[in-house]
Amino acid sequence: MPGEVPLPSHLSPRGGRRGRPRRGRVPGGRLGSGLLALISAAILLVCAGGWAQYTYANGNVGHVRLDLGGDRPPTERGVANYLLVGTDSRAGTGDEYGGSSVVGQRSDSTILIHMAKNGETTMVSFPRDTLVIIPEYTDAAGKTHKLHKGRFNSAISDGGPSLLVKMIESLTGMRVDHYISVDLAGFKKITDAIGGVDVCVLPSDFKDHFKDDFGVWRLSTNTKDSMSGWSGGPGIVHVNGEQALAFVRQRHGFLAGDIARINRQQQFLGAVFRKATSSDVLTNPIKSTALIKAATDALALDENTSLDDLKDLGLSMKGMAAGTMHVETLPTRSPGLADGGNPANGTLPGYGAVLLYDPVDLAKIVVPLGGHVDGVTPAGTTAPATPDPGATPGPVTVPPAQISLDVYNGSTRSGLASTAATALTREGFRVGSTLNADPRNYTTSRVLYGPGQQQAAWTVQAAVPGAITRADPTITGIHLILGAEYTTVVSPMTAGATPAAGPAPAAPQGPPPPPSCTL
Repeated sequence: MPGEVPLPSHLSPRGGRRGRPRRGRVPGGRLGSGLLALISAAILLVCAGGWAQYTYANGNVGHVRLDLGGDRPPTERGVANYLLVGTDSRAGTGDEYGGSSVVGQRSDSTILIHMAKNGETTMVSFPRDTLVIIPEYTDAAGKTHKLHKGRFNSAISDGGPSLLVKMIESLTGMRVDHYISVDLAGFKKITDAIGGVDVCVLPSDFKDHFKDDFGVWRLSTNTKDSMSGWSGGPGIVHVNGEQALAFVRQRHGFLAGDIARINRQQQFLGAVFRKATSSDVLTNPIKSTALIKAATDALALDENTSLDDLKDLGLSMKGMAAGTMHVETLPTRSPGLADGGNPANGTLPGYGAVLLYDPVDLAKIVVPLGGHVDGVTPAGTTAPATPDPGATPGPVTVPPAQISLDVYNGSTRSGLASTAATALTREGFRVGSTLNADPRNYTTSRVLYGPGQQQAAWTVQAAVPGAITRADPTITGIHLILGAEYTTVVSPMTAGATPAAGPAPAAPQGPPPPPSCTL
């Protein structure tokens, strides 16, 4: 309408559906199990302490042969890149998950972990429906397929692990040193071996009406999903292998779509790691032996990778549990009119429901890790030389008790807005709404302020370390968008005040406790 104020960028609707990522027509309920390969590696490192156990585990791990040729990115000394693949192979599950109708396997969850010379670890995830260029390959029947575009997760189905590795190396310019995969059957065994874990299911009034692959209308909610078979909650729910499979497979019934699914997988990952490394498991010979067998049965490594090569990867899992690992996800979007696509259902003629990415976005992720993206110059990936003027807060002159704000979760970390809102309220701020931002791919937290709110915004910025401020004439008041780098809320110090003396806070010990389930 004429004169209407546009929505802030973090609240902009996509295709007329506010606050919910577009989802294309996708098969229901494949397991995002790449993270389970991480769990398996950590379990083997922690549990296989004795020589007899180590020898058994090393001999029981499956291996796959990779035929990669000689045209590969160079090896970099002191650097290791692990490709972790969670496949939707139904091998070992019969028809339980559609085994009779699903042929072969697809890389449902693919994660590239880069371990730098200085010990820093970065985890890069690739959405499975991303449209990418797949290298030339020869299939099992001897037929040669030319270089072509296709879905990311089809590479392993078409040409096996070798084609997937070649595609990753071509896409990122980074050499894959180690290949690790885990499938559905292995996922169940690992969870059953530790006796299941507790997960948190938050309440939600959202009801998802959609058509399945056969055109049948279905209804799913956060607590009951006919596609994955999940039923439970709200509240704390104890899940075993079968229930856990449904918990992490659910992709319908969420307002946030696949983002909520990723949040569930991350929550489950932390729960399994805590349980697998607890004294209840490690000091129980029956449980620890069963766990080692389950982990080794679940894993498949390339022929040049052994359990010794997984040692550093297993140690990096502790950094993940503590929240110190760098986590990146390739930003994607649904096809629009400018791409020749159909914005109504997110499809692209000839390819179906796919996601598109900007090569510059990919380059910004992989270039700092030693990779490169064809057609993108290094200059397009570097940060500006001048400091961000909004990074340094001004003087704190407005007390928190006089400031009202809305808090948005701009990351994929579940419950972040509510957690921060509680901490801000404790400091005296008046918090109104707690919502999800759109998109939820912010790294740095931002304090957006409307006309006349700059000084109040500086107080909020001082309370959220690492946040930056931005003037936004389209909003009234203050909006705090929490990014992936958000850590805590501190007491903002009024200009001229002297900090109170006191003992230094104790350094945190061990992985953080499991998240509470706030109902």
